[in-house]
Order: sequence, then structure tokens, then C-alpha cells
Amino acid sequence: MSIIKCPICGGQVSTKAETCPHCGTDIASQIRVCPNCGCECLVTQEFCPECESKLEELPSPIPSPEEEEEEEVEEEGIENENRLKSLLMRKQVLWGAAAVVVLVMLCTGIYFFHQYRTNQREQADYERLEGTTNPEYYQKFLNDYPDGKHYDEIKERMLNLLSEEEDWNALLKNVSQSGVKQFMQRHPNSIHLRTCEDLLDSLDWQAALAAGNEEAITNYLTNHPSGRYAGDASDKKNALLLSMVKPNELNTIRGILKSFFNNAIGMQDIDAAFDAIAQPITFNGRQDANAETIIEYARNKMEGDVISLHYEIGTDIKAHKSNLPDGDTGYSVEFTLHETVYKSDISNPTTERKYHVNTTLNYQYKIMRMIIL
Repeated sequence: MSIIKCPICGGQVSTKAETCPHCGTDIASQIRVCPNCGCECLVTQEFCPECESKLEELPSPIPSPEEEEEEEVEEEGIENENRLKSLLMRKQVLWGAAAVVVLVMLCTGIYFFHQYRTNQREQADYERLEGTTNPEYYQKFLNDYPDGKHYDEIKERMLNLLSEEEDWNALLKNVSQSGVKQFMQRHPNSIHLRTCEDLLDSLDWQAALAAGNEEAITNYLTNHPSGRYAGDASDKKNALLLSMVKPNELNTIRGILKSFFNNAIGMQDIDAAFDAIAQPITFNGRQDANAETIIEYARNKMEGDVISLHYEIGTDIKAHKSNLPDGDTGYSVEFTLHETVYKSDISNPTTERKYHVNTTLNYQYKIMRMIIL
């Protein structure tokens, strides 16, 4: 009996032992005898530990039929196991590929679904902007959909709104007919169009009132047949038509006034003064004036070297009918009076003067009021 080392754990074990007491390795099948010295050695040793002679390589044992059968079964089992592993590996590859395809399809579906929902929201927000005039909502749309199909259109609409608002604020600082019309031409679809029409209506009406004639009122009604002041304009036009003085009436008024100035004042004719006025009258601010008052006014003009006076009624004479305090209809007249003063001074024989006269005559063409400025 000899002591050898276990080929597995290296622990010392007797050659008579069936197994290694340390690791349980089969020892009996691992022992052979050195042909030189008869020492027991492990089959794995190349040299004898006693005589150190080289041990011959052991011939492979000839397997028995049972061992061959077992070996074939074992090899077949290994081959089947390898085929099974290959099959499992192919299945794993196929399942992995299928998973990748499914993942790609899922991601693609999610992407297109997200695009679809985004396009839906963009369209809904785009439709909500219809009629909106606040530029802030347009800017929010541009921020939310920088790549949207309506981006350029919305941006242009926003810029137009900003330009319109700037022009509108400038117009309000200096309202005029030309400014309002220019704004309407630049912004034909503006939300301020209705306000512009009202502004033009008011401006045209004020201009018609300032002119105060039938032509101006008619022009207003032509331009604004349904205007805010159409009713007032119609009443004003009717009143003007009723107050219009006919040409023959105006010629009569002109003749009476020329006679009054040249006879009552120019020649200080008290009878002419008496015939021309409805006593008492208002004359240059005096409430109870009469023929004597007028002659006194004329004589004051004859002081000094004045030898005579001559008067002409200006071509700018205007007259219209008006209601008198007693309820009758009279004539309100305005005109320029040209006065020529003849003097005895040979070096300065005449002097030209011009006055503005405002007077009122009754329906009998008698002077009731006169102011000479």
C-alpha cells in the first residue's frame, strides 16, 4: 500500500482506498503499477514517483458493445441537445426580430397618431382664429405650430392686424375726412369700418351745417341716405327751401337798401328814412331808433369837408326768409356796403370805405333791424 495525491483535490489518500476521503473522487480506477519497480502510481502521472522512469501511455481500452452503445446513445443525445439548442437559438432570433418589428411598428403608429392629433388640434385652433382680432392669439398659434401648414397665413394676418391697429391709433389722434377715407382704403376688411362710416357721417354733417346752404345739405343726403343725421338733414333742407329768397325778391331787397343808403343817409332825407323803416327799429345797437336817429347818424358823416356820400350794395348779398318775433315771415340779409365819400379838398377829393351790414326786413320790405360794422 502506498500514499498518493488525489488527482482532483491533491489530498493524500491510500492506494487501497476506493474514493478520496477529502473530495470523494474515485481512486480505485485511477491506480496503475510501474512496470519497472512495481510502485503504484496514478494513471495521470508520466513518471514513476519511486524510480522516476517514464511511464508508458496507457492504451485506450477497447469498449465493450454495451459501452459502444452507451457512447452512441450519449453522442446522439449530445447531437439532439445541440440541435435543440440551435432550434431554440433560431427561435430566439426570430422572436427578437419579431419584437423589433413590432416595436418599430408601434413607434411608427404612435408617431403618426401623434401627428394626426397635432394636425387635428392645429385645424381646430386655426378655425377658432376666424374673426379674432387680438394679435396675441395669433402669436400663440405661431408658437404652438411653428411647422404647421397655416403658419405663413396666420403670420401674415397677425402682421396686418398689428399694422391696422397702428394706423387706427394714429387716426384717432387726428381725425379728418381724408384720414378716415385713407384708413378704409388701406384696411378694407377692418373691424373699425363701421366706426369709420360713423365718423365720416358726423364729419360730413358738421361740414354741411357749417356751409349752411341747400347744396351742402343735399350733398350730405346723397352720400349718407341712411346716415345718423339723415332726418335732421331732411328737415334742414326743407327749412332752407322754405327760407330761400326768389331772385325777384332779392332784387327788390337790393333796390330798397340802395335807396335807403343813398337817399336817407347819403342825402339826409328824413322822408326817405321814414318810408324805409318800420318804426321803431334797432339801429347799430339802439333799440328805439327812428327816422330822426338815422338822419342824425347821416349828418355825423357829413362833418368836415364832406360834401356828399354815395353807396353801392356788394355782389355778395345773401338773404333768406326767417321768422320774426311777431310770428310773421321776414328777410334776414347780409351784404358788403361800399361807401364813397366826396370831399371839398382838391388834394384828396374822395375816400373809399367798406362796411359789413346785417339787417332784417319784414314781409313789407320795411327795415326792422340794422347793424353797420
